[in-house]
Amino acid sequence: MKSYSQSFKTELFEMDRLDVDKKRAIELGIRYVDIHWKSVIETEVKVSVLSGGFSSRLYLVEDTSTSTSNPIRKFLVRLYGGKMLTEDDPLKPEGSQVKETVVFYAIGLAGLGPKLYGSFDGGRVEQFIPSHMLREADYEQRPETMLELARKLARFHALDMPISQERHQILDACEFYLEKRDFEQFRRLAHHTGLMDVSTFEDFDVRSEIQWLKKLEKLVSGRIVTISGDLNKNNILVRDEPDKFGERVMMIDYELAARDYRGRDIGQVFTTKLLEMNDGVFSVVSKYPDETWRRTFVTEYLKQTKSLNYFEWDEKLDSVDHVLMEGDFFMFHAIHMITGFFVNQKDDSPFYKMPPEMARTMLEFGSFMIDLYHERKTIFIESYGKLLNLSS
Repeated sequence: MKSYSQSFKTELFEMDRLDVDKKRAIELGIRYVDIHWKSVIETEVKVSVLSGGFSSRLYLVEDTSTSTSNPIRKFLVRLYGGKMLTEDDPLKPEGSQVKETVVFYAIGLAGLGPKLYGSFDGGRVEQFIPSHMLREADYEQRPETMLELARKLARFHALDMPISQERHQILDACEFYLEKRDFEQFRRLAHHTGLMDVSTFEDFDVRSEIQWLKKLEKLVSGRIVTISGDLNKNNILVRDEPDKFGERVMMIDYELAARDYRGRDIGQVFTTKLLEMNDGVFSVVSKYPDETWRRTFVTEYLKQTKSLNYFEWDEKLDSVDHVLMEGDFFMFHAIHMITGFFVNQKDDSPFYKMPPEMARTMLEFGSFMIDLYHERKTIFIESYGKLLNLSS
C-alpha cells in the first residue's frame, strides 16, 4: 500500500504553490520539534505536499541527511486556509481553527492520534506517524481493523473537550446549501467534468427530505457527544506500528469536530465504507455494510463505551439495537452533507482546478449517494417504522 505521504498527494494538490520553503521548515523544526534541527542545512531538507484539505494545507518536512543526531527526522506543517471550504461555510462549526487545534492537542495527549508539537499564527506543527489511509483491503485482510475503529471512535466520543456545547445542526447547514444552490452553475460544472446527466441531483426533493429527517431526529435520539464529523476513509489511517493501545487504526482531521449525536459518526463509518480515492479518482468499492458488519461494529463500540463510564448507562438507549438504528438513521445526514456541498459549487469552485476525471468521479459518487439514500430510506422504514410509529 502507499505510504501516508504518497496516498495524500493528488494531481490537484501538486498544482499548488509550495507555501513552506526549506528555511521556514527548519525554523519551525527548531522552535517546536527538537533543537537538533538547528544543525540541519537547507540542502538536506525535503518538503513535500501531502494534502490540500478542506480547510488547510499539509506538508511533510524531512531531514534527509545521514546524521543520526536528529531524534525526530520528519514532522508535518499544517497551514490554515484550504481550497474547498470557505471560512463561513456552514459545514464548519464556529471557531474551527482554534477548536481543531484544541481537539488535536487533546487527542495527542490521549494517545488517540498524532501529537501537537506547536501552534503558530496561521498553522501548527504536528507529529508524523508512518501510516496509510484505510482501505477496504484492510477490513478484508485484517478483520480487527473494524473493531479497532469502533474502539477508537468510542474513546474519541468520551473525551470532554473545551468546545461549544451547542449541537452542530448539520441539517441547518444542508438547508443553507439548499437555499443557495444554483442548478445552472451546477450544470456548467457537471458538463465541464463530462457528467452530462444531472437529473438525479435535480429530482432529489431535498427540502421534503430534510423536513422528514428533522421530525425523526427527536424520535431516534441518541447520546450527544464530541463527534469527529468527517469520518471518511481519507481521515482514518492505519499505522505501520501499533499505538499504546496495541492498535493500528487512527482517526485524523478534526476540523468538523463538534457536539452532536453519536449516530452521525457511526452513520458516516457505514456510509463512507463504500468509497475510496486512488490516484485522485473516487470509486465505489463495496456495498453498504450488511447488518452483521454494522451490528458487530456497534457491539464493540458500546463495549468500549461502557468501560469508559462517562455517563449513566441506559439499557434501552444504549442497547445495540438502538445504536444500530441511530447509525442507520444519521447516515442520511452524511448524504445530505455530501450532495449539498457538491451542488453548491460556484463558478470559482476548486473542482474546476481538478483534472476533469477526478471531479467527475466525485460528482458521480454524489449521484450514487442519492440513490443509496432512497434505497436505505425504504429499508429504514421497513426496519424501524413500527417502532417509531412512522406512517410512510
